[in-house]
Amino acid sequence: MARRSHDDALGVVGAETVIGAGVSVKGDITSESDVLIDGMLEGIITTNGDVTIGINATIKANVTAGNVIVTGRLVGNIVASGEANIRETGQVEGDITSAGLAITSGGVFVGRSFMQPLTSLNNTHVKPNEVHEPRTRKL
Repeated sequence: MARRSHDDALGVVGAETVIGAGVSVKGDITSESDVLIDGMLEGIITTNGDVTIGINATIKANVTAGNVIVTGRLVGNIVASGEANIRETGQVEGDITSAGLAITSGGVFVGRSFMQPLTSLNNTHVKPNEVHEPRTRKL
């Protein structure tokens, strides 16, 4: 479902692609704009915009985006040209390659982080189709 939003229920301004709570998708998402996922997704997410993983989300995917905000659960790698941000309810199991990383108290990160300047992220060592299986926790 594609839509323009000025301020949606999760407080994301301008998200154009939204997968709501209760929706399950198996497949890849490619977008030029912001993506908000609050449901379940298995695949690959690639966008020039930002990705927000909502509090209800359970994602098994690699994510390549400008910025990534995680408030739900993500199993997979993140490659962000900007910042990866794991909020207090967020869980990430996988590797993060980004120009910046923020983890709020209570956020969970199991994996490796690689800090790289914006110019070198196009030549990153992370394999875009490699999704890591959970190492410790299961939903």
